[in-house]
Amino acid sequence: MRSSITGTSLARRLLHLRREESGSELVEFAVASLLLLMVLFSIFDLCRAMYSYYFVSYAAQQGARYAMVRGSGWSSNCSTSSPPGFAMNYGCTAASSDVQNYVQSLAMPGVNQSDIAVSTSWPGQTPNCLSNCSACAPSDKAGCMVNVQVSYTFNFMLPFLPKSALTFSGSAEKVIQE
Repeated sequence: MRSSITGTSLARRLLHLRREESGSELVEFAVASLLLLMVLFSIFDLCRAMYSYYFVSYAAQQGARYAMVRGSGWSSNCSTSSPPGFAMNYGCTAASSDVQNYVQSLAMPGVNQSDIAVSTSWPGQTPNCLSNCSACAPSDKAGCMVNVQVSYTFNFMLPFLPKSALTFSGSAEKVIQE
């Protein structure tokens, strides 16, 4: 025997199903928007990490360039309080602390200056002489090498990304010109 459903009974069933599902759209929207925001902020934080990685390599190159131009031929002090581009950048012999101050002054927005570590060394060698050479005495003489290593400790801002800090490092080596 076939059962027939009348229009009113079908409407009642659909109305009853509709009442059972009221509020489910709100829950679905909350879950979907939470996932979307989590993905978006994760992407922003990973972009910050890439930005910091780029900064470290840029800072190492600029620090090496700063030390390369300021070999033993310069005669004034680098520790003046002038803004970058003036006496701080020109006309001085660069010591390790001067290179560190210069690199930290390059910090772009989003990079914490206190997390930047700079190590400058003058290994006392020329590009052609790979061990200690008498040609590089003193070691900051023109034609000798300078090596600058920069490291930066990066911390993620979001709680669900890794709690441990990442350490980015970059190094650059140049031949002293002056």
